[in-house]
Amino acid sequence: MSPSPYDRPYPDPRSLSSTAIFELDGHSVKNRAPSKASKRIRGEIACAECRRLKIRCDRTVPCSTCVKRGCGALCPNGTVPPGEGSRFVLAATDHLHQKLTRMEARMHALEDALAILHATDSDNPHPLLLSRDYDSDEDQTEDEPTLNLKAVSEEPSQESTLADALGSLHIDSEGGSRFFGPSGGSESLLLQAKGMEALSKSGPFRTRDLDPSYLPPEINQLCRTFPFRPPGIPRNSVQEMIESFLPPLERAIILCETFLEHLSWMCRIVSRRQLIEELIPAIYKQVRATYGPHELALLLITLGIGALVDLDLLPYNLESQHYYRLAQAALTLQSVMTEPSVTTIKTLHLMSIYNGLSGKEANMEASYGLLDMASRGALTTGLHLDPSMWGFAGREAYERRIYFYNLLVAVLWQSMVTGRPPTILSVYVDCKLPTEREEHEYNNGAPPVGLGVWGHMATQECLLPIVHATMAVKAPSYEQVLRLDRIIRNFAQPTASPVGERTAISMKNFIRSHYMDLMLLFLHRAFFAQVMIEDAADPMKSPYAHSVLAAYQGACSVLDHTLEQFTKRPLLVSRVWRIWSLAFSAAVVVGTLAIRGINLQLNPLPLEKFQTACNMFRSAAETSSRAARALPVLQTMLAKAYHARQLHAGEPVPVASPDDEISIFGGRAGAVVHSSPASSSPSPKRKESPSVPSHSRQATVTQATMRPPRASAPAAPMTIPEPPLSAFGPRNGADPQQSWEGLFREAPGSSYGMQENPIDGGAMDDRWSSFMHSYDILQVDEPQPLTPRLI
Repeated sequence: MSPSPYDRPYPDPRSLSSTAIFELDGHSVKNRAPSKASKRIRGEIACAECRRLKIRCDRTVPCSTCVKRGCGALCPNGTVPPGEGSRFVLAATDHLHQKLTRMEARMHALEDALAILHATDSDNPHPLLLSRDYDSDEDQTEDEPTLNLKAVSEEPSQESTLADALGSLHIDSEGGSRFFGPSGGSESLLLQAKGMEALSKSGPFRTRDLDPSYLPPEINQLCRTFPFRPPGIPRNSVQEMIESFLPPLERAIILCETFLEHLSWMCRIVSRRQLIEELIPAIYKQVRATYGPHELALLLITLGIGALVDLDLLPYNLESQHYYRLAQAALTLQSVMTEPSVTTIKTLHLMSIYNGLSGKEANMEASYGLLDMASRGALTTGLHLDPSMWGFAGREAYERRIYFYNLLVAVLWQSMVTGRPPTILSVYVDCKLPTEREEHEYNNGAPPVGLGVWGHMATQECLLPIVHATMAVKAPSYEQVLRLDRIIRNFAQPTASPVGERTAISMKNFIRSHYMDLMLLFLHRAFFAQVMIEDAADPMKSPYAHSVLAAYQGACSVLDHTLEQFTKRPLLVSRVWRIWSLAFSAAVVVGTLAIRGINLQLNPLPLEKFQTACNMFRSAAETSSRAARALPVLQTMLAKAYHARQLHAGEPVPVASPDDEISIFGGRAGAVVHSSPASSSPSPKRKESPSVPSHSRQATVTQATMRPPRASAPAAPMTIPEPPLSAFGPRNGADPQQSWEGLFREAPGSSYGMQENPIDGGAMDDRWSSFMHSYDILQVDEPQPLTPRLI
C-alpha cells in the first residue's frame, strides 16, 4: 500500500533549489530568476552586511555576526552606513526610522480599511480602534491644538459623570412600572408632577368618556380583548355589525378630507388616493372590490382622528371615541400577530397617534406601545428592505418607501422623547430614500406631505446618529457630540412653501422651521443638564459651555415658532400633543437658565422668554391635556426664578437637589420613583351601563353647551361643507326609530369641562347646538330655535 501524500514530510526549504521553492508556492520561475534579496532571506547567500565587510557569514537570519555587532535588525539585506561610530547600533537609526515610518503608514492604512468595513455593519467604532497605545505623550507635537489635548485628558471624567444619568424607573403601588431614559427626562418630570389629580378634577381641562352600551356585546367584547380575538365570535357577521355603524358616505369623505388637511403635515401614513379613491368606494359598496377587517379598521381609525382634529367639533369629542372603538373591534377580527400586512401596520400607527391626541395622559403608554407594535410589524413584513428586492416598482415602491421613513421618524422621535431604545436599528435598514422626482410625480405636483424627501434625508444623516449616540449605554464623548453638532448645522435648510390659507402647508412650514433646532436641543441637553447641576455658578467656564448656548438657542427657536403658529391656528395646534411635549422640553431648558443662570448675559433674557412660554402654556391648557399637565411644573419653576432673582442675584447659585426639575430633566432622578396609581396608572374601567339616568343626561347638556375656548387671535378654520341631516344615523337598514338618541352618550361619572369665560362661558356654539338638537342627542325641556352657521 503506497503511503498517503499527507504522510510525507514537508521538505526542508534549505535542501531545495530556488526553482523548487517557487514551484511550491505555485509560481513559475522559468522566465525569471530569484533576486539577491530573496536569496539572502532564504539564507542561500551571505547577508549584505557581511558581504560589505568581506567576512564569513553563517547564512542564518539574522546571522550571528550581525547579532554580535548589534545590527541584527538590518540583516539580511540592510547595511550599516559607513563612517565613524558605525560599529554601534545607533548608527542604524536612520534605517530604523524609515522602517518605522513605513510601518506606521501601513498600520494607518489598515485601520482606515477596518473602520470603513466595520461602518457597514455598525455605527459604533471597532474595539481595536478605540484605544491606541502606540500614541505616547512624546509623540504629541506643539502644533496640536490645546483644546483637543484637554478634551482627551478629561474624557474619562466626562464618561463617568454622564453615566450617572441613567433615567428613572417609576413603580406604582400596584406594581406597574415605567422606565424613562436620560433623554426622557421631560416625560419623567411630567409623571412626577404634583397636583395632577386635583388638576384633572377641578382644573380648566377635563375629558369625558363614551358610554358604549349602545354597541352590540360582540363589539364591546372585542374591544376589551384587543388586540386578541376571543373564541366563539364569528368574523363575517361581526364585521357586518361594525359596518352598520359607519357614518353616511358624505360624512366619511368630510372626515377623511379633514384628516388629510389638518394632520398630513405630521406624517404621511395614508394618502388621499388610498382613502377616498380606494377604501371608501370598496367599503361603501360603490365598486366590487375585496377588503378585509384591517382595511375596515384603517378607514375607521382615520375617521376617528378626523373627528379629533375637526375644528367645528369640541376637542376630544365622543364621535371620535365611537370610531376608535369600532376600529379596535375590526382590527381584532384578524390576527395582528400572525396575519399582519402593511395595512395592519398603518392602522396600528394611526391608533398610536389617536391615543396621543385623545387628551388622556393614561393613554400615552398605549400610544408608545402601539407604535412599537407597528415597528415590529414593519420588520415582519420586510418594510425595512427596499421594495425593489420583491419586484415592486413605480408608485407601489414609492408608497412603501415613503411610509417606512415616516414610520422610522416616528419611532426615532418616540425614542428621543421617552429615552427608550428604538425598535428599528439602522444597521438592518436597506430601504432606499424616495427621490424628489418621485415625490413630485406621485403627489401630482402638490406640496410634499409631512417632512418630505428633505426630512427623510435629515433623518438618515442627522437624527439616526443622534439617537444612536444618546441611547447608547456608554455615554458619547464630547468630541462626538461636537461632530454631530457640525453635521446638523451644515445640513441644508429647505425652502418654505407659500403659505396662503391652507392649513397643511402652514403646519408643514412650521414643523420644518425648527426641526434642526430640535435635534440640537436633544443632542446637547445631557451636557446642558450637567453644567446646570455642577457648574451653575459660572457655566461659561465649563468645558461644555457650547452645549449651554446651543441648547438655549435651540429652545428659544422652538418656543418662538410654537408661539407664532399657536397664534395663527390655536384650535389645531392646541390639540396636537407632540407639539406641546417638545415645547415643554424647550421651556424647561429656558426655565432652568432663568433659575440657575441669573448671572449670565444671554440674549434674549431667559426670565422674559420663560414668562412668555408660561403664558403660552396657560392659554393652551384650556384645550390641551399635555399643556395642562405641564403648566403646574412651569409655574413652579417660574416661582423659583423670581425667588432666585431676589436672593441670589450676583451670588453663586446653590447646588441642585436630587428632586430639582433640572435633575429630573437630566435623567438623574432616583433609580426607583414610587408613585400612586392615580397619577401613573390608567384609571380603572367603569362598568358599562345600559342606560344613562336623567340627571346624568342633564349634566351632559350643561357640559356640552360650553363652547371650546379660543386663543386671543384665532385664525379662520378650513371651510368644510355642512354635513347632511342624516350624518349620524345608523346604516344598512337599521331601525329608524332608534335614531342615534342613545349613541355618543357620556359614560356615568365622567364629564367634560372647560374654564368658563366670564363673557360668554354659558353660551353654546350655534352650529353645534343646532346639530345636536337636530339628531335628538341632547334633550332639554324647552329647546330654543337656533340657526345653523359655519364658524
